[in-house]
Amino acid sequence: MSPRRLYFLILLIALLLISVMSFLFHQGEQLLLKRTSLIQATEEIQLNATAAHLWFEEIMSGDTSESIDEVWRYIDLADWYAKAMLEGASNSEGNFYPLQNVELRSEIIAVRQALKSFKSIAQQRYINLAESIPGSSLDSQLDTVFHDFIQQAERVQIQVQHQIDRELRQYRYISIALIFISAIMSILLSNFLYNREKHRAKLLESLTQASSSIEQKNKELHQLAHYDSLTGLPNRILFQDRLEHAIVHATRTDSNIALLFIDLDNFKYVNDQYGHQVGDELLKLVSHRITDCVRIDDTVVRISGDEFVVILPEIEGLNSAITVANKVAETIVDVMQQPFYLAGPTVYISSSIGVALYPEDSGDGEELIKLADSAMYHAKETGKNNFQFYSDELNRQSLLRLETERDLRAAIEQDQFTIYFHPQWSLDSNQINGLEVLVRWQHPIRGLVSSDQFIGIAESCGLIDKIDFLIMTKALKQHKLWQQAGLDFGVMAINVSSISFTREDFFNNVSHIIKQCELDAKTIELEITESILIENDKYCQQLLASLKSLGVRVAIDDFGTGYSSMAYLKNFEVDTLKIDQSFIADFDKNSTSEIILKNMISLGIDLGLTVVAEGIETPQQQHHLRELGCHSAQGFLLTKPKPAAEIEQFILAHQSNNVISAKTFEPNQ
Repeated sequence: MSPRRLYFLILLIALLLISVMSFLFHQGEQLLLKRTSLIQATEEIQLNATAAHLWFEEIMSGDTSESIDEVWRYIDLADWYAKAMLEGASNSEGNFYPLQNVELRSEIIAVRQALKSFKSIAQQRYINLAESIPGSSLDSQLDTVFHDFIQQAERVQIQVQHQIDRELRQYRYISIALIFISAIMSILLSNFLYNREKHRAKLLESLTQASSSIEQKNKELHQLAHYDSLTGLPNRILFQDRLEHAIVHATRTDSNIALLFIDLDNFKYVNDQYGHQVGDELLKLVSHRITDCVRIDDTVVRISGDEFVVILPEIEGLNSAITVANKVAETIVDVMQQPFYLAGPTVYISSSIGVALYPEDSGDGEELIKLADSAMYHAKETGKNNFQFYSDELNRQSLLRLETERDLRAAIEQDQFTIYFHPQWSLDSNQINGLEVLVRWQHPIRGLVSSDQFIGIAESCGLIDKIDFLIMTKALKQHKLWQQAGLDFGVMAINVSSISFTREDFFNNVSHIIKQCELDAKTIELEITESILIENDKYCQQLLASLKSLGVRVAIDDFGTGYSSMAYLKNFEVDTLKIDQSFIADFDKNSTSEIILKNMISLGIDLGLTVVAEGIETPQQQHHLRELGCHSAQGFLLTKPKPAAEIEQFILAHQSNNVISAKTFEPNQ
């Protein structure tokens, strides 16, 4: 072969190899570019739709500082990203390329339709505010549509990630094949061009650089598919893979696994107060702190939003698993309480952690996650900023809670609630001057259920407002019946939950019931807790002023157990202080309690308020409270709470011209 032909042959082979490498590099770069935007779009769809839902619920719960236009903007922004996945688009964050997969396109179209339905129902609920209270048809329909949307959006995200995995594997196989072919050609070329060492070295250098670029792209695609883009922690896909491997290994070696489900307390407040940029910075620092609390072989995962999971594998023995999990969880709770020094503000948060053990609690990975999640919610219910292990008792409580929630809905529909009355009397005249209304649930199987066994559940599942207004209506109708019969038992005191009290339509509902029962509002007293006033300062000032103009009295119940201080009392128009029974029970044995009790009574008197002591059980307690200047009393000294007919008979039997016999109360001389 002539030197000229040899030169062109060498040049042709070199150009071919460089073209192959350039093609692989270009394909990898395009794959990364296109699929990165798809992942980002799926995350933005869920993020903006979730923000719209949370914002909308804040507005519907009475937060007047939020604008409904922000809700529509979040929904439209989520729809923009969904449309970009179908048609392609670009913004300041980059270019979005349209999906080609027919099945994925169908899923995206369904997501857009779900967004459209969500917005339509939200608009109906916002326009028809009075008909869209929690638990109403519109409210349930909105929650259903949003739940379906989230499932569709998550399905799209998982399918996109799976598609990236498939393309990544295909790209890797092609790359390996082409690199292998290129290597073979290089070897043949080196043998053929033994005397052309200078040209061979140059060609091999080009191949090495191209191979390194392809490998780098492979690593970037793997990182994108299996790790959280914000924190760098493993994502849900890699978490499931790690958990499956850990379970297989634990089964083979007869070892244990501890799974920690972590949720940040008050993270939403930080996001709302300082913005998503600060929230993202906080999540990064949180991920570092959690990682520092575990062993090198443990796995820390961010599965969504402000939720993290820790896998503690290969622990020998159940007791050791409990000890290790306890130590790690306790450490995480402690470090989460420390201040987070961000670029702008200094932020304080805490964490609630649920712990489940393999195989002690479950031998299935998915079930283990659910159990840890359930334990986490139990940690939140017990005050947050703590950790709880899953237990059979917790499972029993969870099942009972679900049954109670189901039965409560039936109880509302079937009017299974009844009311009891507990009298209050004047310490000066011993005259009945009021009745407190107490709710009981006449359960068809469990019998008479006291309020402490279902009120908390009713509050958490959005049924408490219906129960509050149902009981209020029953009580005021009975109040009217007594008045029509010529019986005056004083003020009718009705407990109101914080959820009902802070509803935007609370005042209108109360005034409607009073008008419906044709009652003088001055004979009605609503009992609320101190925390309501503190947590809803401006709103409560306006609402209390409105209730005052209507004539309704307001009492602060369980006074002394919360934020008791003259500073907040002077800002609110209240009429009565009801001193919590915990101060009455031991004031004669505890000098500190007696001093506090005396000061609270003096405070109420100085502010011109009626002071009622709860939990009076002995004549000695009554006598001492009278000497301290307390106005009224309530407790078992007179009687336990009774139904309407029984309380009526009791009061009438103990009255003489509406004055209770003093012998009933006075201590033995």
